[in-house]
Amino acid sequence: MTRSHASAAMQEGHEIWSDLEPIGSVESVGAMLARNVARLGGQPAYLERRDGRFQPVTWRALARQAAALSRWLARAGIGPGDRVAIFSPNRGEMLVAEFAVMGMGATYVPIFAGYAAEQATALIAQSRPAALIVPCVETLTKTGAPGSLRAVLTIDTCDPRTLDAALGTIAAHGASFATAFDECAVSDEDAALQRFLACASRIDPDAAALMMYTSGTSGRLKGVLLTHDNILSQQRALAAIWTVTPEDRFLSYLPWHHSFGGIFEKYTALYNGAALHIDDSLGKDLDRLFANWTAVRPTIYFSVPKIYQQLVARVESRPKEERLIFHSGLRFVFTAAAALPAHVAAYFAARHIPVIEGWGLTETSPCCTLTDMVEPRTVQGMVGYPIPGVRVRIAADGEIDVQGPNVMLGYFDEPEATHAALPGDGWFRTGDLGALEGAGLRLISRRDRVFKLANAEKVVPTSIELRLAGMNPYIRHVIVVGSGRDYPAAVVFPDFFRIKEEFGFDRTTAERAVKESILRTVLEFNRTHPVRYERIQAIVLVSRELTIERNELTPSLKVRVGNVLDGAWEYVDATYEPNAGCSCRFLQKVLRLTPDARPCYAGKDRTLSDCHACGNFIFDDDAAGRPDFMGDTVT
Repeated sequence: MTRSHASAAMQEGHEIWSDLEPIGSVESVGAMLARNVARLGGQPAYLERRDGRFQPVTWRALARQAAALSRWLARAGIGPGDRVAIFSPNRGEMLVAEFAVMGMGATYVPIFAGYAAEQATALIAQSRPAALIVPCVETLTKTGAPGSLRAVLTIDTCDPRTLDAALGTIAAHGASFATAFDECAVSDEDAALQRFLACASRIDPDAAALMMYTSGTSGRLKGVLLTHDNILSQQRALAAIWTVTPEDRFLSYLPWHHSFGGIFEKYTALYNGAALHIDDSLGKDLDRLFANWTAVRPTIYFSVPKIYQQLVARVESRPKEERLIFHSGLRFVFTAAAALPAHVAAYFAARHIPVIEGWGLTETSPCCTLTDMVEPRTVQGMVGYPIPGVRVRIAADGEIDVQGPNVMLGYFDEPEATHAALPGDGWFRTGDLGALEGAGLRLISRRDRVFKLANAEKVVPTSIELRLAGMNPYIRHVIVVGSGRDYPAAVVFPDFFRIKEEFGFDRTTAERAVKESILRTVLEFNRTHPVRYERIQAIVLVSRELTIERNELTPSLKVRVGNVLDGAWEYVDATYEPNAGCSCRFLQKVLRLTPDARPCYAGKDRTLSDCHACGNFIFDDDAAGRPDFMGDTVT
């Protein structure tokens, strides 16, 4: 680091910025590729696990493949301004496709592979792609082929007749990657490679390069159009703050269809020539992640709080593994999607491993602010200082506005939404509420999360949720509810991974200890929280994990609050509107902190205040659909 990020932050009125200048020239993604081929040609661009070990693909090999794929796409009629959609989990071929598409002036459209077929089909059709890339013909059969297609590629080998059958009446060129590489092969000495790199370098940095869908935490997904410079402006800014080199090692599981993994993490590695190891655990299989971690020994790691919670829980229960995870070469870690719980942050701090947090949106490519690597953090919700080249202001109504080279072109095919976010005064309206802490930014909430109680008092649930989750290691997620009600309640989803790590299969002890711990946490919160009407009056516990598959989490594991509450309405009803029709299954999941003397509807000799003692609170009683210690459904 050349200078303290915090000390470079400036403030005037309601605006903040950095007086550090970005380092580097404005360029296209193709120019970045050409630069790395010239300086790092024989070094690994990425490594992927094959035959039990990480196999490298050099920058020169990556460029050859990108040039060949670009040539095939051009022969199929794909050109500048077209959109090429890809629906696949992270794999090396995605990098080839990304450089090929961006290098020919087309727009790359990644779609999260974890989406259900119906949603993926809708997003693919919405993007009106000229070409579509899928892992295999079976995937194409599930997603369908929109009429806009002129080309289809499968990453795996396929039978051409099967591919033609899947396309049906769509008149599109079809092939596998292997066939495309064979038909349009490019060698190191081939002039076609140099022509591709030269043309890719001349692409206008202000042209659209990427269309990335928003995470959809507060509504439907929108296609964000980002330029080459939007993407790489982040790296010029970071070059003034961090030092990342080709000697660094990244272990990457974050989905490349989302801005945190697909722009911020991935291009931090690629831009600087660091070795990008593709983690096939996908952030779901911790044993696999741990095996990959010990093989790679990452020096820089990007993740979301869930994984850091699981890593800490694992080493706390298996102390001998601590030196393998928190090894001497681990320089710093980055966390996003949500604030890191306080107990996890303290664990890293005790081992002198900096944890960097930031704030931004897909529309801002994504990063706008970063915390300082060495400055201690004492302000809840503090998300750091503007990165070089970016300005942040707090509008009169508390909304955070952003200005800089990272701000999107607009939303694809949505002029009204584009105008609302970019009204023409040079500032992007983020929809987030914040406040300035000196020359730093404190994030308060999404505007649409703020609600009023029945007495019209305004509640900002995000700050309460952050504090509660940070106070208790057994809480994975918590959502504060109470809009139009007399009091707020906390809907809690336990961290079953930690519970299993700590208690093994002793459910009886775990039930008692975790319940008491969560109750103590809420009581302590209420005792110390200065705003009386924001104190929690009921704990509602839902005994399962939130999942991407149920559309409760975004690909970056942010909580889709509306969807979660739609699936938990019976728990909320049992809290606020208990009646004879409520099932005991839901009533016993409500721990009321204020007395409710109404008698038990099931005729037992107890009141509603005691329903939580009628059965398991942390774990479900019924066998069907009961979560095990990992929080998975037992069928």
